[in-house]
Amino acid sequence: MKNMIHFYDLARNAVENTSESENKVTWNVIREAAGPLMHSLSSMKFKDPVSDGEVAIKADFEKLNEDLSTKFNSLIDI
Repeated sequence: MKNMIHFYDLARNAVENTSESENKVTWNVIREAAGPLMHSLSSMKFKDPVSDGEVAIKADFEKLNEDLSTKFNSLIDI
């Protein structure tokens, strides 16, 4: 849930902060740039703590959180 809320906050922030600039970030821009990350977000529900291990899953989720931040920072800086 943390990553989904983080994605929402980053997307909303990117759209709001670039609304007055030439390089506006829109849903289409986000979908094209962050498609694989969006897929990772929707695939989180298939992680199995028994077979994958809780520590590994938490590390994957934390990495996804960092990747989301990095991607949206690069979108805003364009």
